[in-house]
Amino acid sequence: MEHELLIKALKAVEGGRSYAVATIVESTLKGTPRKAGAKMIVLEDGTLWGSIGGGRNEKAAQQECLKAIKSGLSRIVSYDYFGGMGQSVCGGKIKVFVEPFRAPKHLVICGAGHIALPLSVIGKMLNFRVTIIDNRKEFANAKRFPYVDRIMVGPHAQKLSQIPLDQNTYIMVVTHGNEHDFECLQAAIRVNVGYLGVISSKAKRIKFFARLKEEGVSAARLARVNIPAGIDIGAQLPEEIAIAIAAEMISIKNKDRLGTDKFKEKDASSKGRLSYEERRSY
Repeated sequence: MEHELLIKALKAVEGGRSYAVATIVESTLKGTPRKAGAKMIVLEDGTLWGSIGGGRNEKAAQQECLKAIKSGLSRIVSYDYFGGMGQSVCGGKIKVFVEPFRAPKHLVICGAGHIALPLSVIGKMLNFRVTIIDNRKEFANAKRFPYVDRIMVGPHAQKLSQIPLDQNTYIMVVTHGNEHDFECLQAAIRVNVGYLGVISSKAKRIKFFARLKEEGVSAARLARVNIPAGIDIGAQLPEEIAIAIAAEMISIKNKDRLGTDKFKEKDASSKGRLSYEERRSY
């Protein structure tokens, strides 16, 4: 890839943007405007850098790149230059490899306490960019979180409002106080983030939702909140709770890949088995 395109791709990644690269992997010797090795980059908003030859085929490849960014899947597409009326008829064929590069998800953890510590480690293991927010310097510091990407010290909700929030953002609210939790929830609930979780008891959820309804928050918005956050695995320890939360985030991130046959077979084969409590009784 040309140096200029490499630099632009790097800047796109640093800016949290997704893109796809279209590369000509095969072309006929005559007729095609560009040959094998020619590349172009397409950003998620359709911005195009570089060229694989221009015209209708480049436009078609651009659309394939946008589809690939959305699906996360690579593919090879073929185009010819034997156009009809008003189209290029220079002849030749090309094969184009379309490869998506999705921006890493951004995990924002509001709170730097016992659960935030293992959750931040898991987040980095899952290739999230991780930001820690807390109003306590003795907790939110590089010594305690040496591996995270960013640490913000100050009022939780205020700092959260300074972060660009979008579908790529996963927010976990686990501060050291219910009012801090609620303020963070207030700051994020009206934004279409990828995940919004709150550490919570049943009573806390009821109280929070009642307050939000009074503020005019719709039922649809409330339904997007994962409260209490995490999948029920009987978690007790901070590390176990962090795993439960991470599992829920993964299930949302990979929602299009859920329901694979191997797990359907497992569910079917488990019918008729004794439960854990039943096995213990023997």
